[in-house]
Amino acid sequence: MKAGPFFIRVWRIVSIAGFLFALFSSYISYPDQVVVRFDELNHPVQTMSREVIFYLAIGIFLVSNTMINLIARLFMKIPTAQIPVPNKAAWEARRSKLNLVFKDWFSLLNSAIITVLALGLLVLSFLNRSDRPIRPIEYAWLMPLSIFILLAVVASLPIRLSMKPSDDD
Repeated sequence: MKAGPFFIRVWRIVSIAGFLFALFSSYISYPDQVVVRFDELNHPVQTMSREVIFYLAIGIFLVSNTMINLIARLFMKIPTAQIPVPNKAAWEARRSKLNLVFKDWFSLLNSAIITVLALGLLVLSFLNRSDRPIRPIEYAWLMPLSIFILLAVVASLPIRLSMKPSDDD
């Protein structure tokens, strides 16, 4: 097995395990009403029930998994001539390799979404702990890291498609 598909499979397993850990550990640590929005003085502005957050996170997980897997399966039915890829002639001869590249990319995208969701649950859990003061600067890394993860995944597909397909399958 090549390093790329191995990394994708490992990230997928780790992201799902991390999501489940974040989901259950944050649910246990949440108060009954979880603060989801603070004002400039770190006073609670908006709260949600911890059950709503729990089921919302599960819903996002299930919908993203279902939709991305459905799109990945439907992609296999698109004729090669209609897929806008560079080096079209090289990819047309290796359709199975092209299918594998897209399947791996959709799995990578799903792993990125699950990772961002798990990180969000953990940060929300940390923000609602009563034993620590709320300092937004401690959690300012979440948004740039989430954007970086998603942009890296989105950019990886055009980069991979611009490469010549390998001969080994």
